[in-house]
Amino acid sequence: QYAWTAGEPAAIKDGLEPSMIDVVRHRRPTAGLNEKEAALIELGREIFRKHYVSAATYARALKAFGERDLVDFVDLMGLRAGDAVLMAAFDQHVPAGQQPLLPIP
Repeated sequence: QYAWTAGEPAAIKDGLEPSMIDVVRHRRPTAGLNEKEAALIELGREIFRKHYVSAATYARALKAFGERDLVDFVDLMGLRAGDAVLMAAFDQHVPAGQQPLLPIP
């Protein structure tokens, strides 16, 4: 909750479309997104849900971003995962009075 709630407003301010945020937030299909957006989301879903990346997903992401940008995106995902570990270990919560932006499962 903390990372999402802190990051979503900044992402919108930086120009990320709210519709794309909703696809991730609600785990919706990526149909209708442009190829780069869909490839990146599917890559992240495989990494964090399945703990591996299929050859097809890797090829799609590589085609969409090229090797250098793909490495940068995966590195960023890894950094965010590390942040999540720290926040879980120290029981980080959304500040009092702030509405969480991520649905609670």
